[in-house]
Amino acid sequence: MTEAGSRAAGGICARLRADGFAAILFGLLTLFVLFHNLGGPALFDPDEGRNAEIAREILVTGDWVTPYYDFLPRLEKPAFYYALTALSYKLFGISETAARFPSAASAFAALLLVYFFTRRLLGAWPALWSGLVLLTCVEFSVFSRIVILDMTLAFFITLALSAFYLASAAERGGKKRAYYFLMYAALGCATLVKGPIGVVIPGMIVAAYLAVRRKWSAPLEMELGWGLLIFFAIVAPWYAWAEIRRPGYLAYFLGQEHFARYLTPYYQRTKPWYYFFVVLAGGFFPWTFFLPSLARRLWKKSLDDFSLYLLLWAVVPFVFFSFSRSKMAEYLLPVYPALAILAGKTIADALERWEVWLLSLAWQALNLVALCFLLGYLWPQLLPADAQEVLRQFPAMTIAAIALLALIILPWTTWTTFRQNRERLFPPACLVFFLFFLFAHQFVEPISFIRSYKELAAKSAPLIRPGDQLVIYDSYLPSLPFYLRIDKPIWIVTPENAGNVMGSFYVAEKKPPAAPGYGKVVFTPDEFQREWSSRRLLVFVKQRRLTELGDAKVLLRSGGIALVTNR
Repeated sequence: MTEAGSRAAGGICARLRADGFAAILFGLLTLFVLFHNLGGPALFDPDEGRNAEIAREILVTGDWVTPYYDFLPRLEKPAFYYALTALSYKLFGISETAARFPSAASAFAALLLVYFFTRRLLGAWPALWSGLVLLTCVEFSVFSRIVILDMTLAFFITLALSAFYLASAAERGGKKRAYYFLMYAALGCATLVKGPIGVVIPGMIVAAYLAVRRKWSAPLEMELGWGLLIFFAIVAPWYAWAEIRRPGYLAYFLGQEHFARYLTPYYQRTKPWYYFFVVLAGGFFPWTFFLPSLARRLWKKSLDDFSLYLLLWAVVPFVFFSFSRSKMAEYLLPVYPALAILAGKTIADALERWEVWLLSLAWQALNLVALCFLLGYLWPQLLPADAQEVLRQFPAMTIAAIALLALIILPWTTWTTFRQNRERLFPPACLVFFLFFLFAHQFVEPISFIRSYKELAAKSAPLIRPGDQLVIYDSYLPSLPFYLRIDKPIWIVTPENAGNVMGSFYVAEKKPPAAPGYGKVVFTPDEFQREWSSRRLLVFVKQRRLTELGDAKVLLRSGGIALVTNR
């Protein structure tokens, strides 16, 4: 082998070693961000407490078709995600860790998918940077660690859209068909997770891409016949079974939970038109400051086919949900994989041209967060009362470590980006984000106890005797049933004309019966008063409403809630 050939081979081996080391480092960072102390924080109410309990009641009732919360039908969402969580309970036991595992596993699968999808189309370094951007953007990392359906939905949408693009780029043959079949299976699973939105969002993106590229003949090669068969084979059994079990369910689910939610303010989640701009700015942090440069680069140069597809993947859902009368931050989760790949591609291209200043924008954003924290610690009067309470729980050594992070490590890393080999930038980036998330995790657990009823349940449990009937008086304590591990309903006292019951418009509107064998659950104040003298009741009530229960005996007070009894 010639000397030039030896040098070339050595360079290739060195790059392969760098790629492999960076991939291992990224894998370790991923495991830390997604799974470190996953069960440490208490369940955040209302969503986590409610969703974790719905999954637990699958095991209590043995019903894997109808989701129940406090043994009342909870039909706003399909049962698929709750069934995954119930299976997690069977594997790991009932705990916060097991409740959050499906979301963390979905996020892990989405990250692997983005990495291998990008690596196949763009190469190793764009794939690594894309994965790092997705893992570390705030909204993706937060929703990967909470009990919510949307991370699992985002994974299946990402799988469907990735499979479609690989299928459209493949030559005719078995591989093309396999990708299309995978796409239809992913669409079916997405629809099982959260309903028709699981096929509507990917469908709009694919339709927009085909229209812009004028690929009018593409549907002819998309195996639509087999695709519909695969899709309905996955989706139809549960929806049909749910409709048979509760006639009228599909009309309510499609009409109220989708059309009414999108077109009307019925669900009281109306937000201003610019809401998702704010969500994106916060959710894509610390890469938010990178977005203007990314947009400018996409505008200046003619888009290649893959960049156009990713751009539509990001823009179409954003525009669609911006017109919705019901807006929530988690609706944007499916756009982050596309934005991350675009950002990763841009970072890799910029580093090839030694434009390393782009990467430093993320470091400067983290610098800003750390410095703001230090200022808040030094002058706590600048912060809200809850934030002051959380900060007081941190020892001086933690503050010193944060000061080191803000004043030494991050500036050092920023400076090194201007002088090191571009292949050496990835390990310092992983180190910075490891330190940042190690710091951020310290906040989550103290905050969680402010947003949960875990402490109330722990204090109440020793006071509950066998045969006692628990009651929640005109309030909503989402995680209380989960932490009490109830095996029968907690009675709910609520006005007859209440707009929702325990956050459910379905229960308030349809007044469905409880799971078979569990009796009456929802009581009006008049009905409750008739029960007040008939048996021993333990009632959870807001302290400011104690007078409404007359001469009730107070057993404990915790977080603004009192536990009282009539005997």
